[in-house]
Amino acid sequence: MRSLRLRLFALVAAVTMLVWAGAAAWTAVSTRAQLERVLDRRLVEAARMVAALDVPVSGRARALPSPSYTHQLSCQIWSLGGALIGQSAGAPASPLAAGQAGFSQRQIEDRVWRVYTHVDDNRGIRVMVGDNIDVRQRLVRDLLLGLLLPAALGLIALGVLLWLGVSRGLRPLDKVALAIKARSPDSLAPLAVERAPDELQPLLAAMNGLFGQLDAARRTERDFVANAAHELQTPLAGLKTQAEVARRATDPAMRDHALERISISVDRTSRLVRQLLDLARQQGRASDRDGGFTRLGDAVDDVERDYGLIADLNDCAIETVCGWRDVEIALDHEALRLAIGNLVENAIHHGGEGKVRIACALDDWLELHVIDEGAGIPGDDISRVRHRFERGRQARSMGTGLGLSIVEAAIAPAGGTLELQQLEPGFAAILRFPRAQLRLAPVGGAAKREAID
Repeated sequence: MRSLRLRLFALVAAVTMLVWAGAAAWTAVSTRAQLERVLDRRLVEAARMVAALDVPVSGRARALPSPSYTHQLSCQIWSLGGALIGQSAGAPASPLAAGQAGFSQRQIEDRVWRVYTHVDDNRGIRVMVGDNIDVRQRLVRDLLLGLLLPAALGLIALGVLLWLGVSRGLRPLDKVALAIKARSPDSLAPLAVERAPDELQPLLAAMNGLFGQLDAARRTERDFVANAAHELQTPLAGLKTQAEVARRATDPAMRDHALERISISVDRTSRLVRQLLDLARQQGRASDRDGGFTRLGDAVDDVERDYGLIADLNDCAIETVCGWRDVEIALDHEALRLAIGNLVENAIHHGGEGKVRIACALDDWLELHVIDEGAGIPGDDISRVRHRFERGRQARSMGTGLGLSIVEAAIAPAGGTLELQQLEPGFAAILRFPRAQLRLAPVGGAAKREAID
């Protein structure tokens, strides 16, 4: 059952029917018992009334008068010696009871009788007054039908009222649906529903929160696309210009210079596209971590191998000083390698000649430092360079402004943070990972891994 209206109606109707059925059963049992007592009292009163009549105890059997309220009763008067003294019209010829005083039940031919016997020893008579059980049951049935039929009709009316009430109670949901339907697909403004009930407030708050997140994501995506298009436009325009210069140049030196500038523009464009793809990939993984762990030493070794040639071409060297190579971090290998690699690449391109040092330390956090010997970033630029496509004012043109964004997206699934720190001299980029996201790699091939205490 997918309809909320039907589910609520069925639930309320089922509870109502259960209560009503219990009340009806109790009413039927109670009414039947009370009616039986009333009818039995009537038998007693009728027997005593007949016993009080001036009926001769000898002679021919005579017909007894039947008061209007006892016309459904059959009455017999017997002498204690067993002679029939009198009986009411319609009474059977056989005795209604065996003769003992009190209530009894007896079948005569095809009828069952409920009989009360009153014995008067002083007058020597025995009065028997009986009810036909069929008549009594019909009376009980008619009485119960008179009680339950209006209740059943009332139950039907209650069902109609319940349906109308549930439909009216769910009307605010219809208002929410209409408000959403009336919205433009481009609108992510908070949803406003007048006089929404308290039960709908959490739903509206969650929806408005989602709209806010979608709006922020859309703005970020729009800015990202605009900035990416702008950043791609610059090297492409340079490529076109230098290609035109090389095509028209007659001086070999000018042609070579133009071709060199084309090569630089191609490298920059290639790096920009690669980093755009890396950023998109890491943002997609941020909420879909597979729970894998990566050994720190393996990621550092890959970075040294991947960026060693680039470091040589820029007259610098990569040096690793890390005593925690066997620590595993709750990141997949590609994400950790990408985070460390982007920091090393930034240090190579912007740190000038000298060493790029990778160091690590373990205390409350695992810290991984990438340190260069360059001039660093001015203090007022540190917060700005964290934004996409933003570069320091002293940065070289080779940068794209995406490296730090890629690093933060890559380490986010493991709760990692990035800190930029100016040194004297040099500059450090520090990755920090909480202990909860760390464990020790297996020692000597053992399968057991131990958490870091």
